[in-house]
Amino acid sequence: MKFRFAVIFISTIFFASFDLVAQAEESSLVEEPSQSETITENPSERLVQSYPDLAVPIDPEKTLAVYVIPVKNAIGQPTLFAIRSGIKEAIEKNASLVILEMDTPGGELSATLDIMKTIDRFEGGTATFINEEAISAGAIIASVTRDIYFTPRATMGSSEVVTGSGQDVDDSMKRKINSLLTSKVDAYIGEYRYRSQVLEAMIDPDVELVIDGETLSKEGKLLNLNARRAHENYGDPSQPLLGAGIHDDLDSLIESIADGREIVRHDFVTTWSLSLAAHLMTLSPVLLGLGILALLVEFKTPGFGVFGVAGIALIAFVNFGHNVAGLSGYEGLIIFVIGALLVFIEVVFFPGVVLLALPGIIMMLGGIVWSMADIWPQETPDFDITFDLFLTPIYNLVGGILIAVVLFMAVARFLPKSVFWDRMILAGSVQGASQGLGSIKSERPVAGAEGIAVSDLFPTGEIEIGGQRFEARVEVGSVSKGSRIRVLRSDVFGYFIEEVKE
Repeated sequence: MKFRFAVIFISTIFFASFDLVAQAEESSLVEEPSQSETITENPSERLVQSYPDLAVPIDPEKTLAVYVIPVKNAIGQPTLFAIRSGIKEAIEKNASLVILEMDTPGGELSATLDIMKTIDRFEGGTATFINEEAISAGAIIASVTRDIYFTPRATMGSSEVVTGSGQDVDDSMKRKINSLLTSKVDAYIGEYRYRSQVLEAMIDPDVELVIDGETLSKEGKLLNLNARRAHENYGDPSQPLLGAGIHDDLDSLIESIADGREIVRHDFVTTWSLSLAAHLMTLSPVLLGLGILALLVEFKTPGFGVFGVAGIALIAFVNFGHNVAGLSGYEGLIIFVIGALLVFIEVVFFPGVVLLALPGIIMMLGGIVWSMADIWPQETPDFDITFDLFLTPIYNLVGGILIAVVLFMAVARFLPKSVFWDRMILAGSVQGASQGLGSIKSERPVAGAEGIAVSDLFPTGEIEIGGQRFEARVEVGSVSKGSRIRVLRSDVFGYFIEEVKE
């Protein structure tokens, strides 16, 4: 029994370590050939350095600390995860500028709205560098960054809202969404003269854009801008229509912004785990329910600890998905592991004490909830930890517990009638010889039957009655191996026994 709990606890540590490593890799920075050396291979990168562990105050007069987040392909939940993780890390590393390197045909509206809120949390400068195109949702996201830069071949526009299948949205709903988007852009970027007008012409074909008497977009057509048109000047005093500059590549842009200052550059690396995290978050209640169910079955059945390992793995995957999604850091994992340690100590060394297991279980549940909450660094302006942050995680956990309870009742009701269950509950004969399915006897001892403890019961272990072994639990205290025992009562998972005193 001690061995089994050791296997479960070691598995907890293993999956927690796997989660930490995966999160570190996900939010890792692109390392230059040397993390502390100036790069000289490319003249345009002459001053670009990388300090992955830098988290100290930076003098903005001498140093430009920039964090680059790629926004490529269709915009969805993985894009939100990347931007949220990147901006949180930019805050932790005292970056003064976040640049979105963009090349996207657009994507989901819900993810776009969440990305807009996320960008607004960054107190420093924000910019979008359009490498090829910023279409649809990409144009909307670019519009809420302070500056928009283009390559000579870049385009931006065509942001009309459509359904996920590409169909037109109902006119009344479209008007509401268009009004919402333009008002949000006004709220985020109110000081740019033409920004909201340009975006309105990009998202609504019924809008005719006329500036200084020049018609830039006719009614019935969505506005699209190339690099040249985005930088044409209008008004008095004159101001570019939309763009903040044209640059051949990202390195030349960063060097231009630095204007002779030393450059400290960090790059967010996007990997396949962002897409996996989107699926894991969707399935969180189900995975939590299956994980809790596996742990309940583990503590009710004999064996090597397969159910325990599976339960820990499922819960670890949930934690992994939320970490990659940029919701919380390592705190939830640490709390969960400490709670598992307390439960482990209680079950193996001090059975029945409760003073360790109860806080341990509370810490495990609290760690799960914390890992699913959207926690921002302390340096984030206007961020407070409130109960609302934990509502969705609590709903997920409660949903998982309900799923586990329903499935556990189903297991207790139907599975004990199967040959598989008999095979699992009956650990083998006294001699330990393996038996085929046909030779297993499913006769179960009744209350009052006596036998021998074939392992120490702290408080659970194995007993032997009539040449067969069963899982058993002592209601009070513990029983040593070889002691005579008596069955008090039973359930589908095992027996409750007491020691027979001579």
